[in-house]
Amino acid sequence: MKILVTGANGHIGSHTVRFLLKDGHKVVAFVREGADVRSLEGLEIEFRMGDIRDSSAVESAVKGCNVVVHHAAVYKFWEKNHSDIIEPAIRGAENIFNAAKKAGVKRIVYTSSAAAVGLNDGPECRTSDDWNDDAKNPYYVAKTESEKTAWKIAKETGVEMVVICPCVVLGPQDYRITPSTEIINSMANRRLPHMLIFKGGYNIVDVRDVAYVHARAVDMKGIVGQRFIVGSENLSIRDIGKLVKKFTGTTSLYLPLPRFLFLFSMGFLEIIAKLLGLKPLVPTDLVYQHVNRWSWYESGKTNSTFGLRPRGAEQIVEDCISWLDEQGRLKPSVSRRRAKLMAASVPG
Repeated sequence: MKILVTGANGHIGSHTVRFLLKDGHKVVAFVREGADVRSLEGLEIEFRMGDIRDSSAVESAVKGCNVVVHHAAVYKFWEKNHSDIIEPAIRGAENIFNAAKKAGVKRIVYTSSAAAVGLNDGPECRTSDDWNDDAKNPYYVAKTESEKTAWKIAKETGVEMVVICPCVVLGPQDYRITPSTEIINSMANRRLPHMLIFKGGYNIVDVRDVAYVHARAVDMKGIVGQRFIVGSENLSIRDIGKLVKKFTGTTSLYLPLPRFLFLFSMGFLEIIAKLLGLKPLVPTDLVYQHVNRWSWYESGKTNSTFGLRPRGAEQIVEDCISWLDEQGRLKPSVSRRRAKLMAASVPG
């Protein structure tokens, strides 16, 4: 089939394109003019340029395609104007479904996020039946509201939809360093803010496993109208820090402080940052979402449906750090220390 992939140059998108090509599909990559397309170099694909907020550009891109894989979104936790994160997500959902309906596209594989599933105040797992009813950070609002918009328009247009909700995505080919990869990058280089570890947990997953599920969802039967969480292991943030230390020798600082102290201190720093016209170190709404909370999820339904055996947390973190090292993102001292650790771990 001919598959349109929006946000094809993104971290998940570039891997999805590779899986689709491997399956014998023709791929049309929808990216913005002047976008960084290093992740797509050497691939036999067609490019169609435009902004997901431009309905006419989206309609032109969709023409002649059988299925759309919709990845395009602004993956940022802070912008001076929150609408710069929220508006493209909602407008993009509207445009892609309306264009698909006009073009006779039979299915949209829609990339949402575990952010739209929500978090818990304790170490319990959320499922694909859950929704984030407490979104404060603009990225969390964007993913939650845009997915709700997608379900509404899918029903109105009759276009088949399968929703994929990835957890914290890590892995190779993240050229622009997403906020997910930055967690590991900051820990490895002992930089703020992620060198400060608090109570709570994440579910991390390899980008290749996420892309695999997207590619399989293109033509699988019996999955339309369903929502699938793609994750691997649920870990405390402290345990993730321990894995980073194993592969870099870098120790993060564990601060098991009460939630209100984090909110107060980061809120104070955000006020100072606003007065100085600077980006806050950590937006208070992001502290609200994550500190002393658990982003843990049940993904067994996804694994059984798609025959996925996700990579384990240790491999995920190691591969992410290897990529950062290859790209020169680790401090020279960290890279040298890592090389010694790796050499010492080789048998004989």
